[in-house]
Amino acid sequence: MKTSMTLLALAGFASAASAGIGVETYSTAAPPATVHGHPVVPATFDDRLFSDVISVPHLPFVSGIDFSSPVNVRRIGFGWATWSHGYTGNVYYTNGATSITMIPWGWAERAFQFYAEPNPFGVFQMTATGSDGSTSTSSTEDVDGGGGAFGWGFYGVGPTVRSVTVSADIDFAVGELASFPAPASLCLFALAGLAAGRQR
Repeated sequence: MKTSMTLLALAGFASAASAGIGVETYSTAAPPATVHGHPVVPATFDDRLFSDVISVPHLPFVSGIDFSSPVNVRRIGFGWATWSHGYTGNVYYTNGATSITMIPWGWAERAFQFYAEPNPFGVFQMTATGSDGSTSTSSTEDVDGGGGAFGWGFYGVGPTVRSVTVSADIDFAVGELASFPAPASLCLFALAGLAAGRQR
């Protein structure tokens, strides 16, 4: 009995020791398809241009991304002038705020990826902090508001990514939001693939 209890205690210690949250950075390069080996899926196209929103659809009824305060939907060339690596999709402007928290939700959000760019043209320090609810890690980078959107990817080592906070001395936009598909998402992908195969 003591041996069993000891093994359980050691297993629990090993699990706790391996828990935490990690970060990888992409500079201004295009985003990779995985974050620390976890495949990520971009948020769906957002047609609510110039509307204030507090959440972003990812996959209907399965997962999404919430914001700590309202952000304004923009698109490169429509309310936001520049980005990086040829991206032309949606971005979410902080409406003058210098900090925003993004909360990916789903059944198994093991990874979260995004880019951010200052509103003023110029180079400013931006800090991204990911949390799993009990531990956190941060990355501070110099980001160019003149076409230098910078990318980060946070991943859970055991736990899930509960939140990511971006802060700076200036206002900014975040974009190219992507997260690890929840199990239900993967099922939907499989069903969609099966349906497509039947149609062919």
